[in-house]
Amino acid sequence: MTPQDFENRLKAQVDFPSPSRVATEIIALARDPDIEMAKVAQAIGRDPAMTAKILRIANSAFYSQRRPSQNLRQALVIIGLNAALTLALSFSLVSSVRALRPSGIDYPRFWRRALLAATGARAFAEATKTPHPEDIFLAALLQDIGVLAIDRASRDFYAQLPAPGHHADWITYEVAKLGKDHAAYTSMLLKSWNLPDRIWQAAGASHTPQTIPANTDDGRIARCLALGSDLAEAILIKERSAPLHALAQRVTSLVGLGNEEFTEVVSRITSLIPETEALYETSIMDAEDTENLLAEARELLAVRNLHALQEVSNLQATTSVLLTRTEEAEDSSRRDPLTGALNRAWLDRLLDREFTQAVVFGRDLSIAHVDIDRFKALNDKFGTPVGDTALKNCVLKLQSCVRGSDLIARYSGEEFMVVLPGADRDIVRQVAQRMLNAIAEIQHVEASGPVKFTISIGLATYSTRQRFPSTLALLEAADHALYAAKLCGRNRFEAFEDLSASGRSAVR
Repeated sequence: MTPQDFENRLKAQVDFPSPSRVATEIIALARDPDIEMAKVAQAIGRDPAMTAKILRIANSAFYSQRRPSQNLRQALVIIGLNAALTLALSFSLVSSVRALRPSGIDYPRFWRRALLAATGARAFAEATKTPHPEDIFLAALLQDIGVLAIDRASRDFYAQLPAPGHHADWITYEVAKLGKDHAAYTSMLLKSWNLPDRIWQAAGASHTPQTIPANTDDGRIARCLALGSDLAEAILIKERSAPLHALAQRVTSLVGLGNEEFTEVVSRITSLIPETEALYETSIMDAEDTENLLAEARELLAVRNLHALQEVSNLQATTSVLLTRTEEAEDSSRRDPLTGALNRAWLDRLLDREFTQAVVFGRDLSIAHVDIDRFKALNDKFGTPVGDTALKNCVLKLQSCVRGSDLIARYSGEEFMVVLPGADRDIVRQVAQRMLNAIAEIQHVEASGPVKFTISIGLATYSTRQRFPSTLALLEAADHALYAAKLCGRNRFEAFEDLSASGRSAVR
């Protein structure tokens, strides 16, 4: 039999139940835009059992109220007319369809799954604030009746599937045999019953919710149905941990709920199950299973939170490494590659900053211009590698003589500038003497003999007693003092203010 022959046979079935007279009247009322409470109360009131269920649901966890509803009209006010019609319709349709006695499927499991899917879909609708939660409940409740229709049309169709079988296996099997899955037949059946469009359309898309845009009501409804179905499947599988974990990820993907929201949905479902069982007179889960489900959801949340914390920790570690590398790269760009001292560009920038602060706040600022004596002769005699070593050793010794807040920069070939914020002329003289002593300790042994060198230092201090108009003027003052130190025999320091006081000239 071809898929088309099967579909024709399905449509021509005369023994598949259609909606009862009460259900037909309710469907008509649901389509009336000017619906009236009196008409709804009259239609539902014809069925005492249905009336009792509407009253019960109005006073249940589905609609938490401080004051219980005493009669049908009060219940209709609480639930809403359209919602009441949808719920009444679900009672009537389920009663009719449950009269079937399928031969190829596990009938009790089918209805347990249907009620779990409906309860789950409604809970997801509430969590995502999707409109028409009662319509979603009904659509989810009926979304698999295509299975019953297929079983009715071909009694041995599902016999080849292993029991109980996963829902995905059913879908794959149906598509292979019929070219469609049962959702398509469900949609066709619900449409023929004149149910509202959003119900049969959502049921038809329950296996492929992504085909409907997520930013539409229909798309959100279809996603709630799909998640309700997935949750029902996960609950009915004995080993739930892996399915629940996969479902939590799918929930985030489809409707954007996080770990905590998913756990809250599971908690909400467990609170609704007893009422659903009572309303539809079917056992869904025993109390122990319900508690285990909630415990597993909470455990899943804890595990996922731990994973999230680990991911955050890893991200922070990666960020820290990247920041360190960035800082190292930035620091490297500021330094002379040979000696590790600051380069000339950063010296100019930092000295301008320190000079401005000294002027604005009236602070002292001293600089020391250091030059290695007879460096060219040292280079010529021992070679460039020895000269490079002398430069690096010089910087190391200078660093040992200054504070952490002081700056050392390579000014030119064998010249260095030491910036000492807050240091007055007495302090900078002490530092200069320490520098001379430290350099004198350096001794590098080569094949041709020991390598020793000395330095000359020129000092200049900006203070309230000796002001300079600019950083350039301060640098020139230190340069004059350095030249004076060279003229006086090298391996010594001279201070600019001493030159000014004595009237000595140090102009090159």
